[in-house]
Amino acid sequence: MQATSTPTQAGVDEVAVSLATLMRHLMTETSPDFFREVERMDLTFSQVKALYLLLERAPLSPKGLSEALGLSLPAVSRAVEQLVVRGMVRRSEDPDDGRSRRLALTAKGERAIEGLVQLRLAGVKRFVAGLEPKEREALMAGLTPLMQRADIARPAREETAR
Repeated sequence: MQATSTPTQAGVDEVAVSLATLMRHLMTETSPDFFREVERMDLTFSQVKALYLLLERAPLSPKGLSEALGLSLPAVSRAVEQLVVRGMVRRSEDPDDGRSRRLALTAKGERAIEGLVQLRLAGVKRFVAGLEPKEREALMAGLTPLMQRADIARPAREETAR
């Protein structure tokens, strides 16, 4: 019989707090250009999240987008309506169910979210460039096994390919 190790709650808490602290640092210290662009584009946080999800998972139904965002259907409908009016998202008939709609990015929406992705990546690159070589090596050693997970690696591979 082989023993399996399960993480202790203290170990989970310690990693979670450290990761949350790093995420907070990355969100606040590496993102001024990102947030300026979001403000310049006059996008809400919900709209930015919707654009990211549509980049990764389109086409989505309004209900599917609502569930993925964790927002009510009316809130998502309001956010999406403005994106449709601005030419960033298009609604189309679901080919399997003519009563349902599908949402997808337009070329304008793709350019907008790609620009935001690049601004975010530039901020993270500045952070990584400021690390000591041993810190970068340790960070990469910790990230490498996580990047083998399909649910994590797919978006990351797509971002580096852009």
